Amino acid sequence: MIVCVSEELLYIRKELEKRGYKVITSLKDEICDAIICNLKDGGLKDLTFQNTLNRDGTLIVDSGSRSIDEIEYILNNRTYSSIF
Repeated sequence: MIVCVSEELLYIRKELEKRGYKVITSLKDEICDAIICNLKDGGLKDLTFQNTLNRDGTLIVDSGSRSIDEIEYILNNRTYSSIF
């Protein structure tokens, strides 16, 4: 799974890499399965979406106050409903 993580979310980026995800910080030339950003802080405003979204749908995850385990659950299950 390819996950685009906003540059300011360094902790999340490093944790996902440790867990085996391919993490990118730009949508310039690569298709991604999910985008993780802080929507409250305008996390999507600097991303360009031309031909970079997955045909099956790119999941957008608001990092908000979520833990890395909650984010990984959302990525794996493609749902915000969780046990957390």
